[in-house]
This record gives sequence, C-alpha cells and structure tokens, in this order.
Amino acid sequence: MSSQAIDPFNNPNSYELKQIEFQSVLDLTIAINQNKPEKGFYQILEDYLLEKLGIGHFSLFLKEEQWHNSFCYGKIVSGWPTVSELSNLTHISKLAESSPGFQAENSHIQFVIPFYSDQQLRGLALCSSVSSFESPYDAEGLALIQTLVSLMAMAIENHKLLSYRLQQEAMRKEIEIAREVQQMLFPRKLPDTDFLKVYTTYLPHMEVSGDYYDYIKLGEKDFVVCVADVSGKGMSAALLMSNFQACLRTLMLEKRALSEVVSTINTLICQNSNLERFITSFIGVYDGESQVFTYVNSGHNPPCLIDEDRNITELTLGSTILGIFPKLPHLNVGEVRIEKPTLLCAYTDGLTEIENPEGQDFGPTNLEKYMVENWDEKMPILHQRLLNRLELFAGSGGFSDDITLLTVKINP
Repeated sequence: MSSQAIDPFNNPNSYELKQIEFQSVLDLTIAINQNKPEKGFYQILEDYLLEKLGIGHFSLFLKEEQWHNSFCYGKIVSGWPTVSELSNLTHISKLAESSPGFQAENSHIQFVIPFYSDQQLRGLALCSSVSSFESPYDAEGLALIQTLVSLMAMAIENHKLLSYRLQQEAMRKEIEIAREVQQMLFPRKLPDTDFLKVYTTYLPHMEVSGDYYDYIKLGEKDFVVCVADVSGKGMSAALLMSNFQACLRTLMLEKRALSEVVSTINTLICQNSNLERFITSFIGVYDGESQVFTYVNSGHNPPCLIDEDRNITELTLGSTILGIFPKLPHLNVGEVRIEKPTLLCAYTDGLTEIENPEGQDFGPTNLEKYMVENWDEKMPILHQRLLNRLELFAGSGGFSDDITLLTVKINP
C-alpha cells in the first residue's frame, strides 16, 4: 500500500495519530504491569480501533499450533481456511489485490495486516477502512494497527508464559506438600525383634507416589500390616491416602472386625472421591495368641506367605477394589494359621510389572522364587539383592512405576 510523504510536525492528522500511538502503547504497558488477562488486552484494542480510528469490522487471527480467530467485532470473516494464501505477506496489503476471491466473499474487509515477532509470522489482522483518517493518513492508521496488534500479541504471549510459570510453581508447591503429607503417613519405626521383623523398600517413581504401606501394633504379639496403591497422583491422592490411613488406624485400634474395617473404608473412599478414585489394598491382622493371620485382599497383587519349609500360600481372598462400589458386592476374610517361622511378602504392582528390554514382566513367579531362595537372609540384604536383580532385569529401561515391598518375618 503506497502513501505520499507526510510531515508529522506540520499536519494535525499526523500529530493526532502519533498521540494515539503514544497513548495506546502507554495503556498496553499499564495493562501488562497490572497483569491483565487476555480479554483486557482485546478490550483496549477494540477501544482504539473503534473510537480512535473508526474501524467498523476487525478480525484478528493468531498463528499458534494452528490458525485461530482469537478476536473479532463487526461482521465475521467467512471462508477463513482460504486465507492461508495470505500467510506469505510481509507488508500491509489490500485484500482485493492479495486474494480477490476471498475479498469478494468478504466485501466488508479491505485490508490485511501481517505482524511478526522474532522474524516469525505471528498473525494477521483483517479490517475495514480507517474512516477517521482519509488518505494518505489512513496508511498511518493501518501502520498503527500493525504496531498495536504486534505489541498486544507479545503482551498476551508473555501473560500466558507468566500464567504457565505460576501454574508450575503452584503445582510444585502442591507436590511438595503432598510429598510431606505422604511421608507423615508412613510408620517412623518398624519392629526388629526375635518375634517380628518388618522391613520395607519404598521407591517412588515420581515426586509423589500412589503407594502406601503401614504397620500398626495392637498388642504384645498382635499387629496389622497393610500395603495399598491409590489411583492418581498429587495432593488429591495424598489426601485420600491420609483418609485411608486415619480410618484404618482408628478402626483397628478399636479392635473392629476386619470385614467391618474394609467395608467402612470402602464407604469412606466412595464418599470422599465421588467414585472417581479407587484403592487396591491388602490388610493383614496377626493374633499372637491364636497364631492366626486374617486378611482381606481388595483387588491388590496377592501377597504370599512362605514358611521355613518353603511352602507358599498366596493370599487371594478378599473383595473388589475399594472406592468403585458404594457397597462391596462380596467380601471374604482369609485365614491362615502360622505355626512355624514364616515370611510374608507384600508389594505393589510396580515391582512385578518391571519389564526387561524384550518386554517381559518380572512377574510374581520370579518374586516368589527369589523369596524362597533367599528366605534365610537378613531383611536389608534380602531387599537390596532383590533391587540389584530388578535393575539387571530392567536393563537400561529402568523402573517406570512406584515400587513398594513389605516383608514381615514372624517367629511364633
């Protein structure tokens, strides 16, 4: 678009346009400092286009992953997909010259204004004539529009980046709090006596794990052990886990029946998660006087009991996953008498689902075989050797999920 030379110092129209440009840049700067949302920038743009320049129709198209019409007033542009022909423009042009067919379909649009950032096309503005300033000053008005939309696009992009950083910071703080909440849930001290030895390995894959384990002392030789896996991550999963722990500990210390404990926990999870989250769990209770170990497996990977003769008992009885059904469709309490030294091995699925480079799972069978072969080992060595074996098995792929292993050696 051509224009004759204009002396801004001797012409009131040119002087007025310079004032508009100065004030618009000032208003945009204030909006940036006030951290206004995207809508606020568009309001400033509309005010200047309508009131100061007399633009009756305006559409702004931004190029991000795809072209999209981010803002418009007046008559809507039709046939937008064909405007890709205009993406090679480098300067303000008349639409009738750049794309006659497109202009015929949109007679209300006279000009197309490209704007760039870092030498990359950021968008296109399509608009009607500048009615407040006649030729040749309408050329200055169009140049002013180009300046405005360029500044505004950069401001919106910076605002989005700032919002993203704030979201990331909020997420980081949430994860940090969730991790602290989770750490407080785990028992601080585990027994290591002639009668009972409890040892755990806990390896969260991310900063906040969905895995949970617990040990609750009920009497001299009575105790509860638990391993669970909460769906989801972050604060909501940590809070659900804390509800699970609080309910479990309260009810077990009140010596409630295990079936009642599981049913109550299931009801609590359903109420607190609106059936949107669930928990798989294994809860086992040992009675020192009767030497009976009762348990409920709620959709969890079956732990196993291995006695000193290397007999293996898989603990599969129980219920469905907790938090899915307001009332559990079935609930069976398993019962095993422990009359000789026995090792309990409970874990989360992240352990047995570790894959080797060929895509094969480590699997429960390999875990049970390892526990049988190393039954006599001290707990720390038992766990460390297993981790070494798992690392060799996984190879360069490493671990892709949370890993929790709880072993309990009972000497009745």
